[in-house]
Amino acid sequence: MVAVLRGVVDTSVVIELFDRGNTVLLEDILNRYGGLYVPWIVLYEYLYGHKYLGRGVEKRKRAVEKLGQIVWVTQDILAKAMEIDVELHRKGEAIPFSDILVAATAITLKAELITLDRRHYTRIPELKMYVPKPSRKPQAKNK
Repeated sequence: MVAVLRGVVDTSVVIELFDRGNTVLLEDILNRYGGLYVPWIVLYEYLYGHKYLGRGVEKRKRAVEKLGQIVWVTQDILAKAMEIDVELHRKGEAIPFSDILVAATAITLKAELITLDRRHYTRIPELKMYVPKPSRKPQAKNK
């Protein structure tokens, strides 16, 4: 039996897909993964940005929910997040808590993190990451 690769998207990917209309990235992700997950904090960050700018969020929320299963925090994710956060603080390499939650979600689900911004995530050795190559022709969507 072949294992199905699962992916966890971070906010940079959601922005690229839905705000910049990057269909090349969407096709790449859908071809690579058998299942996609969206941590609740990613949904929140994405919608918050639009709400703050006075834009509607309902259509955007539904679009993100169609992309993948929304993952709410569990005891296992919480424990993994705490482990990562404490370790990084001890090393003096703290990263934003939202990134810790996203990484903990991917690790707990035994999934690959899909990100366009690997900067903070490289500090977490057990995290499997996929950083798609930039596509040449993202199509801007109307906002």
